Amino acid sequence: MADKKEGVSVQEIENFARKYTYEVFFSLMFILASFFSMVMFGVAWSVYLACLGGVLGVWFPAKVEKFAGSAFQFVKKQAKPTLIVLAVVGLVVAVFIPPLVFFILGLMGGKTLFRHAMQGGGQKPPGQ
Repeated sequence: MADKKEGVSVQEIENFARKYTYEVFFSLMFILASFFSMVMFGVAWSVYLACLGGVLGVWFPAKVEKFAGSAFQFVKKQAKPTLIVLAVVGLVVAVFIPPLVFFILGLMGGKTLFRHAMQGGGQKPPGQ
């Protein structure tokens, strides 16, 4: 009989993480922020800051879009060692200041929701 392979090899995990870098990073950041928010701050702070971020994202979509675009362009220009440092900083923020992660998530969600509402109604969003 042939040896039956059990589990996932380290090489397969590395290949998956290289192929889906952003997906793995953001998923890990959200999971850590959720867990540590419950443990350290209580869920209320995360909910309130996500709500505040959503409201600000709806009222200032162009500014949020500009900020997010600048941040992602900055990240894409960096060399691999700098990307690793930025990722570690992001994960540390998710562990020690999880409500900040939910605030940014609310900003992005509010901006995106507003954009889709404007486009769905046939209107051009402000700032475009």
